[in-house]
Amino acid sequence: MSLLPKWIEIGAPCLDRPFGLHLWPIFEKAFEAVKGYKPQDFRFIPGETTLSTHYACAAMLVSYYIIIFGGRELMRERAPFQLNFIFKVHNFMLTAISGTLLVLFLEQLIPEITRNGILHAICAYDGGWTNELVVLYYVSRPMASSMLFFRH
Repeated sequence: MSLLPKWIEIGAPCLDRPFGLHLWPIFEKAFEAVKGYKPQDFRFIPGETTLSTHYACAAMLVSYYIIIFGGRELMRERAPFQLNFIFKVHNFMLTAISGTLLVLFLEQLIPEITRNGILHAICAYDGGWTNELVVLYYVSRPMASSMLFFRH
C-alpha cells in the first residue's frame, strides 16, 4: 500500500515521463488550489483574460514607468532602503518557480521533439502546440514581467 496519493505517478524514466515522476498532475493540483479550476480548462478569451486588451497592456506599461521613474525621483535625496532579505526571498521564489516551469516545459517538449523533430514541434498544426503548453506559456508570462518589475 502506497502512502502517495493516486494522482502522483512515479516510475522508471521513459520518453513520456523523462523525470520518472509525472509532473503535470502535481502542477494541476497546485494550479487548481490557486485559481479554482483545472489548467486544462484555461482558455484565452480576448477582452476577458488578464492583459488581453490594448488598454490593459498600456495601463500596465504606464504604471510600470511611473513607479520606476517616480520612485527614482522620490529616492534621489534619500538614503537607500536596506531590503536585502526581501530581495533574497524574492529571488529565491523566482528561481524556484522558473525551475519548476522549466521542468514542466521539458516534460511536454522532450517527447514531441524526440518523436517528431523540432520542425514538427514548431510548425505542424498537430505539433507541439498542446493545451498544456498554452497554459505553461501563459503562466510564465507574469513571471517574466515580475522579473523586470522587481529588478534591483
